[in-house]
Amino acid sequence: MTSQRPDPIAVLREQETHRLPWLLPIRHGRMAQSPLAFFRGAAAQMAIDLAWQPHSGVMVQLCGDAHLMNFGFYASPERTLVFGVNDFDETLPGPYEWDLKRLLASVMLAADSLGIAADDARSIVRRSARRYRQAHRDLLGLGYLDLWYHRVDVAAYREGVKHKPLRESLDAIAEQAQHNDNRRAARKLCQRDADGVLRFRHDPPLLWSLESLASQGADPVALRRSVEQSIARYRASLRPEMQWLVGRYTVLDFALKTVGVGSVGTRCAIALLQGRDDDDLLILQSKEAGASVLEAHLGASTAGSPGERVVRGQRLIQTVSDSFLGWVEAAPGGVASYWRQFRDWKAMVQLENLDRDALADYGELCAAVLAKAHARSGDGEAIAAHLEAMGDPDGLLADFAGAYADQSRADHQRLVAAIADGELQAQSLG
Repeated sequence: MTSQRPDPIAVLREQETHRLPWLLPIRHGRMAQSPLAFFRGAAAQMAIDLAWQPHSGVMVQLCGDAHLMNFGFYASPERTLVFGVNDFDETLPGPYEWDLKRLLASVMLAADSLGIAADDARSIVRRSARRYRQAHRDLLGLGYLDLWYHRVDVAAYREGVKHKPLRESLDAIAEQAQHNDNRRAARKLCQRDADGVLRFRHDPPLLWSLESLASQGADPVALRRSVEQSIARYRASLRPEMQWLVGRYTVLDFALKTVGVGSVGTRCAIALLQGRDDDDLLILQSKEAGASVLEAHLGASTAGSPGERVVRGQRLIQTVSDSFLGWVEAAPGGVASYWRQFRDWKAMVQLENLDRDALADYGELCAAVLAKAHARSGDGEAIAAHLEAMGDPDGLLADFAGAYADQSRADHQRLVAAIADGELQAQSLG
């Protein structure tokens, strides 16, 4: 890395300037858990590091934060289980290798977190890089329409996995995912009030009722009005038939929700809606949308608002997307956001349950899915040609992943020291 590289704590503080201050210790605590956890929350730092390097000029719609934990299972509108990239907060057009390098660095850090030997970790990263290249060659034979509809068949993929522990893990996750629906979420997150109306539980610091935020200097009445207006504007961004469907539901309650690692401190809410009866529930989630961390290096988004940027990027990258996905432009004094269905068959592979062979297989799966996303939104032939011209792309990319993993370990230690010295406050919640 360049000697002019900014202090990672300074980058962290700059990103947190407009976040909710009482949630920031949770973010610091989660990032301090391991170098991999730090890496998850440090997309802004990696964007700076990548921007100082020459790039291919082969542009795609970037996920912008393509680490291993941002791939997972979710439901298609046809109620089938699909696998793909599932986080788009930083999405923006950019050079394809920025996503690829972030994915491979996360594979290296995941291997380290599992105690995998350095030589084996490098081999796993090389396999992921090779699978990305092979996937592009395979996709070159498809016409634009076939490529547009191409997706990972989860059932077929599971049957083809030779490594038994990974196959059993995928079977369990797929079974679990299909029970992650609105009713299950409501049972976990809600309770009935004195009038028998279903409301979100107040469970700080992960779930905050709007009324409780008065202790943080907020006006609960104004907050509720703001979220109600947000839902009304969100509906207008949906397709007409989805506007009609959402309009049939009555909003019962809202809550502030703490989510993820990198997103902690942003304004994220969930809304509870009821349809025909007590069993007909819909839970929607909103996430604050700001500028992508990539915009400082690649130019401003052409979307009308940050929320629209996220939605447009997700629809371009994913073969199938949530039908409830929509956005809200910032009202005066407010924030832009996007809405989606909450936990609709969503599940992810737990990296701590993988061994060396399982991580290698999973890294290859994520690399193939990323290649499909890039071919779908960019020029797959140009990507394949650029990789071929590198001579030993797998080795060179593994070198980068190893070096960046070392840098992330050093950055993580800087964060741990800052917490120990009282420079940053941290709260550990698991």
